[in-house]
Amino acid sequence: MRKERLQMISDGVIAIILTLMVLEIKVPYPFTMQSFAPVAEHIAIYALSFVVVAIMWLNHHHIFKGIETVSIRVIWLNFLLLFCMSIIPLPTKALGENFYQHSAHLFYGIVITVTAIFYSSLQMEVNKNAEHLTDTEKKKINRLNWISVSTYSLSIPFSFISVYLSTAIFVLIPIVYFIPSRILIAKQD
Repeated sequence: MRKERLQMISDGVIAIILTLMVLEIKVPYPFTMQSFAPVAEHIAIYALSFVVVAIMWLNHHHIFKGIETVSIRVIWLNFLLLFCMSIIPLPTKALGENFYQHSAHLFYGIVITVTAIFYSSLQMEVNKNAEHLTDTEKKKINRLNWISVSTYSLSIPFSFISVYLSTAIFVLIPIVYFIPSRILIAKQD
C-alpha cells in the first residue's frame, strides 16, 4: 500500500482525537471568577495532551518521509498507535476533573506509556526500510523513543508517590521532543 493512504487515515483520526479532547472541557453555568479555576485546570491538561498528540502527529509525518510503500505490519502497528491515541481523551478528562487523585495520574501514565510503546514500535518498523537515514541516525531515534517510553513508564509508580512527580514526567517528555533534532532538521533540506 502507498504511504499516503495510511497518512490520510491517520490525519483524520488524529484530528478527531484533538476535537474530542476539547469537547470534554465543560464551561460551568453561570460562568464566574470562582468557576474559572477548574476550567483553567482542564485547559492546562488539555494543552498538555494536545501537545503530546501534536508531537506524535508531526513525528508521524516524518516517520514516513523516506519510504513510498508500507507493509501490513506497519499498517497494523499504525492502527494500534491510533487506537491508543484515541483513548488519550479519556485520561485527559479524568486528569482534568481529578488532578489531585493518584488514580487519574495512573490512568494517564498507563495510556501515554502504551501509546509511546506503539509509536516507538512503528518507528522502528518503518526505519527498517528508510533509506534516507543512516544506521547511526536510526539508532539515535530509537534510543530517544525508548528512553521516552521508559521515562513515561516511571510516571506509573510515581503516581502513587506524588501527583507532582508524575506531572513532571508528563511535561518533561514533550519538552524533550520540542528540542529540535539535528537528524530531522538535516533531513528536511
